[in-house]
Amino acid sequence: MIRSLFLASFAFVALTSAPAIAQQPAPARPAAPKQAPKETPPGKLQPEPPAKPDTQKNEVQLEQVAELKEGPGNIAVAGRRIILSMHPFYSPTLRVVELKPDGSLVPFPNEDWARAPEKDAPDAVGMNAVLGIRADSRGVVWMLDHGGKVPKVVGWDTRKNKLVKVIPLPPPATTPTSFHNDLAVDAVHDALFIADVGGGSTPAIVVVDVKTGQARRVLESHASVRSEDVPMVVEGRPVRRKSPDGSVTEPRLGINPIAIDPNAQWVYYGAMHGTSLYRVRTKDLLDTKLTPEQLASRVERYGDKPVSDGIVVGKDDNVFITDVTANAIGVTGKDGKYRRIVQDERLSWPDGMAIGSDGKVYVTVNRLHRSAALNAGENESKPPYYVFRFAQPRKQGR
Repeated sequence: MIRSLFLASFAFVALTSAPAIAQQPAPARPAAPKQAPKETPPGKLQPEPPAKPDTQKNEVQLEQVAELKEGPGNIAVAGRRIILSMHPFYSPTLRVVELKPDGSLVPFPNEDWARAPEKDAPDAVGMNAVLGIRADSRGVVWMLDHGGKVPKVVGWDTRKNKLVKVIPLPPPATTPTSFHNDLAVDAVHDALFIADVGGGSTPAIVVVDVKTGQARRVLESHASVRSEDVPMVVEGRPVRRKSPDGSVTEPRLGINPIAIDPNAQWVYYGAMHGTSLYRVRTKDLLDTKLTPEQLASRVERYGDKPVSDGIVVGKDDNVFITDVTANAIGVTGKDGKYRRIVQDERLSWPDGMAIGSDGKVYVTVNRLHRSAALNAGENESKPPYYVFRFAQPRKQGR
């Protein structure tokens, strides 16, 4: 059930008209991308991989934190502790782990919670499938379990080593095609903002009140959460999904990357298959009195971005972005322009990112494009997988 729900979200999302988005004056929208083929015959020869990246031009230097034998998902840094979700595409036994200084992985927060629950119920101990994971300023790690009949968010206090809260996400926060992928945590307003990739025409942001547990969908099917018709070609090969009927398609995914700035004033997000980075004020997302049209009018296009997976917001509103098609990581600053800051062949699908207590940016690498789910049913993904970190560049924008 988990895998079928997960893959259902990879349906092609057609572009339709949507409410207008407020534009910032500086950046101009990129030219419309060329149409990409929707189907690729199995076994068709693919283009040659791109040339080896020139690491001499890198603005920052990667520091290897760990080399892993299993594919990680996203990452959270709580104090000096590094917590990883293990990517569901690789069917992990432990859904969430802690990366120890010696490179070993141990269950997080403990053996019972890190494994699948004995029963499929929101109140059961354990987690089905976790991708989204974030740590807040109070040392609470929030884990988004998108598997099971009812998705849930589990909060664990790393300082007191105890459960904080389990928040179920029943309908209408969850729809039949929901895939709650990633989340941003607002410790100032006690709120969570979840990116629901959705399927068909239902991508949305799910706003969760941590105190009450109430959740509601906002900006559903808005232009800012929908995919663009842009291809995803990684290391010379298009990302492809094999359907149960045997057909092979190139998916288009809506909102996936989502993050909040350090002052909890803005939530930044965009479509995985998209070239625009958007933001909206947290106070507007939390305002239940705003109509859908009023909220839509307050969305801003912050700037450019590549086809991407995870993002994180650093100093001076610089948004770091995983540039999956280029084996790279880049940044979009206040001027709205995107630039690559590091390109390395080891960045073979950089996925989740987090800012550590040392001020550095941490990133997972999981070769997801070679997994069966994104490689037309053929699993060609092999270790090593990585966790890297790098210092935030001094050059903030241009």
